[in-house]
Amino acid sequence: MPNLAKRRIVSVTIRREVDDSPDLSFIGEYGRHPEGPCAIDRQERGDMGRNEHRYFNPAMTGEETGNPDSPEQDYKRMEDYNRGEWCMMGVFATADVVLTGNVVQKVRSGGLWGIESDSDEGYFTEIADEQMSELRDELKAVGFTGREITAAFKRLTPQKGIV
Repeated sequence: MPNLAKRRIVSVTIRREVDDSPDLSFIGEYGRHPEGPCAIDRQERGDMGRNEHRYFNPAMTGEETGNPDSPEQDYKRMEDYNRGEWCMMGVFATADVVLTGNVVQKVRSGGLWGIESDSDEGYFTEIADEQMSELRDELKAVGFTGREITAAFKRLTPQKGIV
């Protein structure tokens, strides 16, 4: 049986990290060939660089979205992504804990990935709250009491920005 006197939550952190392999297919995809009536010829516009795909194929047509300008808006959004003007992020909560002895272990929530970096700050707060709830459940599962968890959460170290 573990020595409960040494068990403790050392720190709790909310983290945001860049999603380095996001799925942006909901916006569209680049390709060598046009696919569908809304394909955008990047070479024709002067936007195509060396060794880049010539066409941008939006995920949905203007008819599908109800907005005739959406293929153009999606193209601009993808080009902005490629210029680094925004990125996809993940948000998760972690806790450094000691269960026995002096070994610090990390417990974390599942995380939510695929969040656009320029999303409203309120949305990031909502996701952080959900991740904290998940972390609370994980900490209970490894034996911490509600009182111990609440005390640790009061010492929360939020990570603003990209970690």
